[in-house]
Amino acid sequence: MKHLYVLRHAKSSWAEPGLGDIDRPLNGRGNRQLVLLSNWLGGRDHLPGKVICSPSLRTRQTYDGITAAAGNPPAEILDSLYLGSLEDYLSAIWAQDTPSLMLIGHNPTCDELARYLTAPSSPSAASLMAHHFSTGTVACFTFAGDSWSDLGRASCTLTDLVRPKELEA
Repeated sequence: MKHLYVLRHAKSSWAEPGLGDIDRPLNGRGNRQLVLLSNWLGGRDHLPGKVICSPSLRTRQTYDGITAAAGNPPAEILDSLYLGSLEDYLSAIWAQDTPSLMLIGHNPTCDELARYLTAPSSPSAASLMAHHFSTGTVACFTFAGDSWSDLGRASCTLTDLVRPKELEA
C-alpha cells in the first residue's frame, strides 16, 4: 500500500509591495499553521519517505517547518510544481519510486489533484467536496497500485483531510 500526502503551503504574506509571487514568505498565521501540522504529522503511522516541493519560498518554508515531524524526509524541488497544472503534478508523482510521498504545492492545483485522485467511496470524500482547499490543508491518500505511474482518476482512497483550523485547540 502506498501513501500520498498532498499539502498546500501554509499561509503566506502579501505585505511586501513589489515582491515577486515566488518570493512571498509565510506570515505569522502560516507559521502557526506549521506548528499545528507538525503536531498532527508527528502522530501519523505512515510518514513520507520523500517530499516533492515547489521552488517558491512559501512551499520551501512549509517543508522546513514540518520536516522534523515528518521524519526528515529528503526533498526534491521541482520547478514544474510552481504554477503547474494537474498534468505537471501527476507527472511529478508518477516519476517517484518511494512507497510514501508528500507533495507540497499550490492552489488551485492541490485542490484539483485531490479531487481527481479521490475515489467516491473514500471516508473523507464528502468533506473534500464540501470545503475549499485552504492554506495548510493536507489530503492523505492510500493507493493500492504497484507503481505511482498507475495513479489515475479516482484511484486513491482519501483517508484524511486536515485543515489547520480544525487542529486548533
